Amino acid sequence: MLRFYRSNHPLVVVLVLLAIGILHGYSFYKPVSYIDEFVNPLGRTTIWLFNFIPLNQIMVLNIFSVLLLFTQALYFNSILDRHKIVERGNYIGAYIFILLSCMFRNFLFLSPALIANIFLLIEIDLLFSIYKKEKVSSQIFDLGFVISISSLFYFPSLSFLLFLFFGVLILRPFKLGEWLVIIIGAIVPYFLSAVYFFWFDRLPEFFNNITFRKVMNEEFGFITNVQIILISSLVFIALIWSFLKIQQNYFKALVQIRNYFAVLLLFSLLGFTSVFLQSNIRVENFIWLVIPVATALSYSLPMIKKWWMAEIFHLILFLLIIYFQFENQLNLFE
Repeated sequence: MLRFYRSNHPLVVVLVLLAIGILHGYSFYKPVSYIDEFVNPLGRTTIWLFNFIPLNQIMVLNIFSVLLLFTQALYFNSILDRHKIVERGNYIGAYIFILLSCMFRNFLFLSPALIANIFLLIEIDLLFSIYKKEKVSSQIFDLGFVISISSLFYFPSLSFLLFLFFGVLILRPFKLGEWLVIIIGAIVPYFLSAVYFFWFDRLPEFFNNITFRKVMNEEFGFITNVQIILISSLVFIALIWSFLKIQQNYFKALVQIRNYFAVLLLFSLLGFTSVFLQSNIRVENFIWLVIPVATALSYSLPMIKKWWMAEIFHLILFLLIIYFQFENQLNLFE
């Protein structure tokens, strides 16, 4: 199945959409609404706009979730191509992104964290684009601006502002002016939003929705979930193998590619600071990890000599994802 995505034929895009449809089957069979999580300004506006569509709201949210994931997968694939992280002319990256984005049931439904992923992809694309360029003031501003917009959908994504500072430092010499431009870019959306709420005498509401929220003292119940443990273990094994491949080829790769991987490693580590801006801890809050993991797998997968091993591993993971989506209906573990 994986070999179909190694082609650059335009019809492969249809296979990408078909894969999303199959992996999202559960979301249409047993839909769940995450409307209560859309508490930030742009998130609430999005839900308000969906109310004008004369269809079942949950169905609309599910369809939008599929289209959003389709867009993210193709954009992710184009980032890998344009920045020469993988061999050009295939859709392996898009498919791996889809597979990882559907690992758990909580990932399937439209949530603020899922929407924030498109902005994180834009951030990474912008970061990679400023490598060894002289005049990048507008792009540097966009880095702060985009992450700020993302946080108005999903406030914890504001933690990635710290990642931007160090990401720029990896790709470019330190310039205090560029860091200040990032800060200015991040302030502008909040300033404009505050002006809007102030104009309608709703400023307290604005601050109540976006201010810092401490993590509640709650148990990490999802850690004991069989689905989480088993699927995460399989993905972790594949990730360890990818790291070994990346390490073997690290000094053979272009300096530019090495820096990109350093940025993604930083993204993976600093991303966990988003936990401290969440009111509770849920599986879908970690969907941002799909980006660096999918990049590592997309880079290393073509290096495998025995392709049938990749196919078997993929088939096991694919069937497990489908099984655990319909686990309650199959009742095999009871």
